[in-house]
Amino acid sequence: MNVNSTSSVSSNNGFSGMISGMDTDSLVEKLLSGTQSKIDKQNALKTQTEWKIENYRDVITSINSFSSKYFDTSYGASTTNNLSSSAFFNTMTSKVSGGNAVKIISSAAGASTEDMNIIVKQLASKAKLTSSVNVSGESVLKGGKVNVDQIKSVIDTSGEFTFTLSLDGAQKAITLKKEDIMDADGNITEDSVISALETEISQKFGGYVKVNVDSEKAVSLAIDFNGEKGHELKVTGSNAGALGFEPGSSTRISTSSKLSDLGLTGDSFSFEINGEKFSFTADNTVADVISAVNKSDAGVKLSYSSISDSFSMEATESGAKYGINITETSGDFLSKIFGADKFENGALKADAVVAGKDAVVSINGNEFSRTSNNFTIEGVTLQLTDVSTAKYDASGNVIGYEESKITTERDTDAIFNTIKSFVEDYNKMIEKLNGYVYEEPNYRKYAPLTDAQRDEMTESQIEKWEEKSKQGLLYGDSTIRNFLQNMRSALYTKSTTSKIALYDIGIETSSNKDDRGKLVIDEEALKKALSTNMEEVEKLFAGTNGLASKLTDIMDRTAKVSAATPGELVRIAGAKESKATQTQSTLYEELRRIDERISLLNTRYNKEKDRYWKQFNAMETIISNYSAQSAYLGQQFTY
Repeated sequence: MNVNSTSSVSSNNGFSGMISGMDTDSLVEKLLSGTQSKIDKQNALKTQTEWKIENYRDVITSINSFSSKYFDTSYGASTTNNLSSSAFFNTMTSKVSGGNAVKIISSAAGASTEDMNIIVKQLASKAKLTSSVNVSGESVLKGGKVNVDQIKSVIDTSGEFTFTLSLDGAQKAITLKKEDIMDADGNITEDSVISALETEISQKFGGYVKVNVDSEKAVSLAIDFNGEKGHELKVTGSNAGALGFEPGSSTRISTSSKLSDLGLTGDSFSFEINGEKFSFTADNTVADVISAVNKSDAGVKLSYSSISDSFSMEATESGAKYGINITETSGDFLSKIFGADKFENGALKADAVVAGKDAVVSINGNEFSRTSNNFTIEGVTLQLTDVSTAKYDASGNVIGYEESKITTERDTDAIFNTIKSFVEDYNKMIEKLNGYVYEEPNYRKYAPLTDAQRDEMTESQIEKWEEKSKQGLLYGDSTIRNFLQNMRSALYTKSTTSKIALYDIGIETSSNKDDRGKLVIDEEALKKALSTNMEEVEKLFAGTNGLASKLTDIMDRTAKVSAATPGELVRIAGAKESKATQTQSTLYEELRRIDERISLLNTRYNKEKDRYWKQFNAMETIISNYSAQSAYLGQQFTY
């Protein structure tokens, strides 16, 4: 809603005192002041109503935030901090002592408090297939015959011949100057270039990169780490082409390499993994294959390691019965990357795969198996991290294993911290609400500023004035005061299902009258109640007709965000998050009526302004006519 008030009394038509000499603008402004005053009053009322709505919605948000944090009763609500849930008061914590074979992941509400003595005899593992070959082949970067003419052209142009070699990511410029590549006769030949290249590479890489030349004088570069895998030599720079190297070529494949770069047989490659079928062409990349396999339902994960320059395939689930079965139907992609020795007649040999295992665990003397190292028992979720350490006799015979002991108990610290947080947040909420209903109502003395008043003030003065204008708009508000009183009363009314009240667990109302209902907490008394009387504390909060249900009912009656059954404050002002409640609210209707009044007053203002200007213009016309006649008569008598 937005209706602008009339602010100008000037007219574009008429003489504006040109003949009479009167200040017509000021006269019209005074004549319109009564109507303008009414417009200003309605605009001020509109502004105050909008501020009220903001304040009410702030209160609504505060109440609902508090409610959802501690009393969430919706389906599937978390039990964390949830004082309306019996499960919260059965929050458990588990600890493990002895050995390093077991870790605690979590403990469910109501988990068994019986001690568990655990021996881990075998960890669960996944079936795995690993490559037995260096996928990239020999650690050799193959070039070609030296192009002497091209090298001469480069040197004649720039004075030197340069390209870049990278060994395991360490880049070094290989630079051959003219004087370096000339022979004793001053000529540049294939042999002189190769000799200079050997010297330069030896100086830059020591003995780790060697220059090889075949009978046709084709150049290649070899990595020498005594047969160690995982190293990469890469050449970049357009000048490398003069030595037969393709710029960007490397001794190692990458996931962006095409299948045609792997030295495979044929142009199409098809295979099955655990019954899932896959087909690729020579133009597909390694990444395409990995992505397709890993997104499928084959139940395996395919990966490439640049460190070992090898592939591996692992079952996605651990356990003895999750395996890897492969059949190649066309091409040799899988036998190439994993090794031909692992396949027979296109099928993966059974002994090529390291079989998965089930976890074998003994708990309190009862042995059983699990497919995963993570599992839940008696409400406690465990992670098996290692096989329990064996104990030996003097002869070296295993006589037992180190036990890991798990103890579970109610997590009173977590419950204490939540109740303490509940008290702190309750105090913050009622402090804010009390601030609204007890704030000095200065708005009565500091009405919202009109545009004319703003023009006469500084920004600082406007800010201070508006601060006063907003104070006390909800002073004494009966709905908020009733809410505060009902909450306070509920906190100290005993539940029909609990033998205790808040004051029995160390939570009471502050004796300081300025606190206006804030709670104070005796932490030692609360801790004692939680350790000795948890059942009654649970009933106090979460039991039938307990605090959770009482407080939730009061908060819903006051601030429930619902178009069908809104809380009292929502009916008054609507909620920030609900357009439907906003347009159905009492104050929305009030704003609509104010806008209607402003619109009518604006219409009256403009009509009155037009009438006054017409009257003054008519007067100016008459005066002008009289002046003309007087001048004419004066001229006649002169003659």
